[in-house]
Amino acid sequence: MAKYKKFIYLTFIGTFSILFLNYCSSRELKLNVILITLDTQRADYISAYTLDNALTPNIDFLARNGILFENCYSLIPITLPSHASLFYSKPPYKLNIYNNGEIFNGEGKKSLVEIFKEKGYLSSAFISLGVLSKRCGLTNGFDNYHDEFPSSRWYLNADEINSKVFPWLEKNKDRKFFLWIHYSDPHDPYAPPYLPPDLKIYLNNKLVGEFCLKKYQVEKLKLHLRKGENILEFRVINEFINKPNAFLARFDIFEFSSGITDKLKIDYSRGWRIRKKKDKRILTFKNNSILKIYSSKSYEVELTFRGKTNLSSYGSRLMYKKEVEYMDKEIGKLINKLKQLNLFNKVSIILVGDHGEGLGEYKSAWGGLHFGHIHFLYNVYLKVPLVIYNPYSEKKNIKISEPVTLLDVAPTILKLMRWKKPKEMEGRDILNSTELKKNLEIYSETYAPESYYNRFSIISYPWYLIFTPKKKEFELFKFIKNTLDTKDLYSQYKNRKEVKNLEKKLIEFSKKALKNRVVKPYDKETLRMLKSLGYLK
Repeated sequence: MAKYKKFIYLTFIGTFSILFLNYCSSRELKLNVILITLDTQRADYISAYTLDNALTPNIDFLARNGILFENCYSLIPITLPSHASLFYSKPPYKLNIYNNGEIFNGEGKKSLVEIFKEKGYLSSAFISLGVLSKRCGLTNGFDNYHDEFPSSRWYLNADEINSKVFPWLEKNKDRKFFLWIHYSDPHDPYAPPYLPPDLKIYLNNKLVGEFCLKKYQVEKLKLHLRKGENILEFRVINEFINKPNAFLARFDIFEFSSGITDKLKIDYSRGWRIRKKKDKRILTFKNNSILKIYSSKSYEVELTFRGKTNLSSYGSRLMYKKEVEYMDKEIGKLINKLKQLNLFNKVSIILVGDHGEGLGEYKSAWGGLHFGHIHFLYNVYLKVPLVIYNPYSEKKNIKISEPVTLLDVAPTILKLMRWKKPKEMEGRDILNSTELKKNLEIYSETYAPESYYNRFSIISYPWYLIFTPKKKEFELFKFIKNTLDTKDLYSQYKNRKEVKNLEKKLIEFSKKALKNRVVKPYDKETLRMLKSLGYLK
């Protein structure tokens, strides 16, 4: 009888264990995934990393309830190839995608999204920047790819993205889904949507329009010209430049209606400086600048313009900070929406930057302070935030200091889902401590024509080596307690054996990366989009 009872007990325990494991397995498979990519987001402008620059309580909330990777690196400071690298877990040069505006060919390659699709998940993408539009080739595996932009600009702010995401979540909350949300607010132009107008235009002493130049979007203004002289006055507010008689703003598009200009005499009579740059004019102007328009009769004309206020270095850094903090508030609204729909405890959120941003730490090719990305491979251009929130994990508020890259994102998500990683994916499961602790050499790349030069770098702790082939130039930096010293040490350490070995590796890498590269010309629409986003001048 005792043996029989023991048999029944063991049978019960065995059956319960199988059922429990099946339950846990099915529970994991029902886990939804939201991948949030933050375009142009530096790690040090997230307060979970440092309190020095910006306050981001909502991203910090995800970090406190998940895992934060302190040293995550992008492989390229260019949006399209960086995202391709993330989804396919392969370096950009192996994917044959080098610059924005190119067309990525995913044929024969397996992306993270396609695996979710094969597993029966609904997949959708919401894109906020024109360089990731459908034509660029990242649509593989997505059921829906939302990339609609207003006619005046090639970007959407976080509120505009959320206004599309929230109805989608409401509609699909009971389905298994993979959702990619792309926010790009920290990207130039640094202009959160709540900014007030900074330009007022008066025609013959009457206010005819108010605009925010910081948003850098195409504006159109109807003007009713009278016969004879017309006075067009431009009043600019620029809180960052206080010098009297200073040039406060500029236009890179400034055109009157087609067919009308030759019937008008236009006199830039006060406060203008005009210079030609290749095929376009740049009009820089002061406050209260005057344009005199002489007309032989009454006309209704349309003025089309796009411009920017001139920002000081402090102003650019402050506006970048405001963009990050605005975006964080919208991420907070997303978190609240997930809670409202009873989804927050059923979804894993992976939040990662695609590349960083220079904010005046280095000089441009023309000698001024550099604001932007693409051109350089220094730490501020490549170090990005990475936070993983998994509601089913007991690991909370953990910081991991081992170096990781965007190559690791897709394999880690697959492991989270208990799915196998395709052999062609080169990244690691960084939730696995054994894989995490393997020695890692991080290679990065950036390319002309968007970049001034082709450049390549290798990080092999404690060394950070950068190579510019065309200039035959090396730059060497050293990590001290995970902080990168910004002093170039190449002349001091170039004869060291380990530095010579890194040189050799980096030269070989640059040759491999450039071997199969073919630079193709952009079509007119792509060229227009890249110029409007500041990628090409």
